[in-house]
Amino acid sequence: MTRYRIAAALALLALACAASAQEMPTKKQSASLQLFGLFSYVQPHYDPSNNLGGSFGAELNLRPLDFLQPSLDLRATFGPGSDVSETTYDAGPRLEAEFGRFRPYVVALIGTGKLTFQHPVIFPTGPYTHDSSTIFSGGLGADYLLTHSISIRGEVMVQRWNLGDSPTTSVIFHPRIFSVGVDYRFDFNTLHRHR
Repeated sequence: MTRYRIAAALALLALACAASAQEMPTKKQSASLQLFGLFSYVQPHYDPSNNLGGSFGAELNLRPLDFLQPSLDLRATFGPGSDVSETTYDAGPRLEAEFGRFRPYVVALIGTGKLTFQHPVIFPTGPYTHDSSTIFSGGLGADYLLTHSISIRGEVMVQRWNLGDSPTTSVIFHPRIFSVGVDYRFDFNTLHRHR
């Protein structure tokens, strides 16, 4: 239930940010939207086998602060595996710096994750087929703009999973995700200038 409350709060925050951006005068409006798709290599940490998967999402860029661009990042990552599959949905702040075409950034996310076991362990209470956790993620990445709208992206993320209900039963692990892909930027200011 908590993860749904977090998701609802983040959705309301995104809507409020979008509404405030639309209320700004056109010449000052600096909001933009980015959509990205990434090919991801997931190192689960708890298992020697690695998973190939993907990440996709969106970033609502807020009003810039000099050469820094704050935004709200929403994403989903899928890492299907022959033994264990990982699925995560998370959101959080992102801060990008601008150096010409090169745009390095840092991101911090919170969300929910699910593990699905392809070979469940059988307990007297039934098979242990999946487990879930609140996920904390942090990472670094960079976009390189090929055009005004299209860029290539590289990114490294580290997640923190905690399976268990108490400190004595907690199972904490830190998967790493290495991703490359593309990013597309929608510039709301350009749309207003052409009206």
